[in-house]
Amino acid sequence: MNLFINQEKTKYMPVTKKSHANYPHHLEVGSYKFQVIHSSTYLGSDVNCNNDISKEIQKRILVVNRCFHRLRKYLRSHLTSKNTKILMYTVLRPVLTCASETWTLSKTNERRLNLFERNVLRCIFGAKQENGAWRKRYNYELYEIFNEPNIVNYIKVKRLVWAGHLVRMNSDRTIKKIFNIKPDGARSAGRPKL
Repeated sequence: MNLFINQEKTKYMPVTKKSHANYPHHLEVGSYKFQVIHSSTYLGSDVNCNNDISKEIQKRILVVNRCFHRLRKYLRSHLTSKNTKILMYTVLRPVLTCASETWTLSKTNERRLNLFERNVLRCIFGAKQENGAWRKRYNYELYEIFNEPNIVNYIKVKRLVWAGHLVRMNSDRTIKKIFNIKPDGARSAGRPKL
């Protein structure tokens, strides 16, 4: 086919339960020498050998935070209606949750996502005047006004939508075959990874 492997661009990532400290820095195949890596960016998503999604979520929050700070003056403006502000946030939300169907969220990650969302909602809805004094809105007040599921529930709904799409796929699709595979052997002792 006249295809050649580019030794500089090709990397090797081991995915195993064993410690990665024991792996050599290079993998040799014939005359080629490939560098061993522990994380990489693939199609804009961070992929690592530990299947730890925390860095990916942190990266997504930073990207959306930049967009949020550029829109901040419009989100705080009294000239912009609340519906327009909510619409601005619903445009930002998919940037944050891109490829979130594959995320396995820990409590820490859920807390980070909820914290970011509440920060945006507080900017949109502002403070509340009570007995002549201004105070920050409580979390439940923010979600009552927003009237949408919080970001974690939004991600869980996206996961269910993807699962339904997967079940309806044709049997000849690769992803459907992987979904239907029954692994051989016994699972190792201990709690499985997320």
